[in-house]
Amino acid sequence: MPTRTIRIGHSLDDLQPIAEFVETFCADEGVPDGAAFHLALVIEEAASNVIRHGFAEGGGDGMLSMERDGDRVTVEIVDDGPPFDPLTIAPPDVDSPLMEREIGGLGVEMMRRMTDRQSYRRDGGRNRLTLVKQI
Repeated sequence: MPTRTIRIGHSLDDLQPIAEFVETFCADEGVPDGAAFHLALVIEEAASNVIRHGFAEGGGDGMLSMERDGDRVTVEIVDDGPPFDPLTIAPPDVDSPLMEREIGGLGVEMMRRMTDRQSYRRDGGRNRLTLVKQI
């Protein structure tokens, strides 16, 4: 199957076209509703992190690509923001009282739980986050 790609813009308003892109991809590729929901959530989380943190200084370029190969969907998010491996974020402490917990980390944990494989590499001055979802 061909890979489909969309640009990640610099504004959180750009998340809407990304959500529509993911929805269309999943419908066209026959991705079951539950898996499509998981993909939509993790992609929104990853793309919003790129926009908020990777492009915080105002510049940068990012792309989201999706491909279905048999019973799996592979998502790659590439940006030229500062080096950042989200997979090094420790799992959140969900046992402590809410007011004592560290802020953040839930989105990365969601990525871990809602996809079957995650990898990160820094390549040619770009962050490359790959997420694989079995469907």
